[in-house]
Amino acid sequence: MKHVFSVVRLERRVYGEAFRDECKFKETLLPNNYNAYESSIYKGFYIALSKHGRLKRGYKASPAMTVTHFLPRL
Repeated sequence: MKHVFSVVRLERRVYGEAFRDECKFKETLLPNNYNAYESSIYKGFYIALSKHGRLKRGYKASPAMTVTHFLPRL
């Protein structure tokens, strides 16, 4: 089974692929105890999901928006 990771490319789209530098995200613990994930390569680019579960364009999202809030793993 192949491991798949989230990747951000120059087109600033998120998709699954084998691990590369584009797969590195900085995890930030927010004051509301949720996590936000920012691309290590593209500063200000956050993983965000719409209310329908689709990926939003990362450059249109900020950690203040609830679409970037994820529950931490315990």
